[in-house]
Amino acid sequence: MMKRVSILLALGVLAACGASQSETELPQTPSSIFPDAEVPDAFNRAYSLTESMDGNVRVFAREHRDVTKLYEMRKQSDGSWSEPAELDFPTRNKLTTPSFSFADGMLYYASDIDILDRGQRDANLWRVALDGEGWGTPEHLPASINDGAEQLNPAMDREGRLYFTSNGYDSVGGHDIFEARFDEASGDWTVSKMPDGFNDAKADAHVAVTPDGERLFFYSHRQPKLGVVDIWTAERDETGTWGIPYNLGEPVNTAGIDFGAGLSADGSVLFFSRDGVLMEIARTAALAGSDVTGSQK
Repeated sequence: MMKRVSILLALGVLAACGASQSETELPQTPSSIFPDAEVPDAFNRAYSLTESMDGNVRVFAREHRDVTKLYEMRKQSDGSWSEPAELDFPTRNKLTTPSFSFADGMLYYASDIDILDRGQRDANLWRVALDGEGWGTPEHLPASINDGAEQLNPAMDREGRLYFTSNGYDSVGGHDIFEARFDEASGDWTVSKMPDGFNDAKADAHVAVTPDGERLFFYSHRQPKLGVVDIWTAERDETGTWGIPYNLGEPVNTAGIDFGAGLSADGSVLFFSRDGVLMEIARTAALAGSDVTGSQK
């Protein structure tokens, strides 16, 4: 089912490089993606904004009480964005956590549609390719990823390393973050746990990874925190080992609900949701703030 990711690595690198902006053009404080939109309530929230590798398509998830759908926006000839349009991918009630891959350019997401040939009736990871002005045919990832538990929150870096959350495998919390790598020899995926201390006893979710795969963003209920949930981040050290996550702090996190991280095509802009409102800020500005203890990062 899954084709080799490595074939398309160069495509992701070139497209991401072509979408870069100068630092002065990037939002230095959190600003709304839809400044004139009506403020959502607790039952109607948008999150997980992601951008295609050419910077011309944006996709996000929006809740409507018990139903979650994906919506796309296309960049117009004058540089503006089209109105959000619902995407018609296979689902029962939930299409969620979209993320364009920095490796193959495809859109990865989760759907609760049944995978009948395997008898799976839970949330699983899917992917679909952009096809001109439309989309290709969605395909679910293999059983080495979708193991019969819930899989959500996919994010893939340029090297083809896939991060996602699951309440299966050896999860210690409601949903833990896992890393998967494609094995060229076997033609399948190998899933591994994150280091000890990375995942929390409560759910970790809404994963975003930088193009180089050196930093993750996700939301967590863990302490210390500013609000109901906060966005946390972690980076690799010089040996390639993941460090312990830390709270991103202000100006991203507030006393409210901050979640749903995503990244722009070149990784320079962090998208997130504040109480269900889609926001953006330069990644460097997000990382330059103060954590919850008041210290500078």
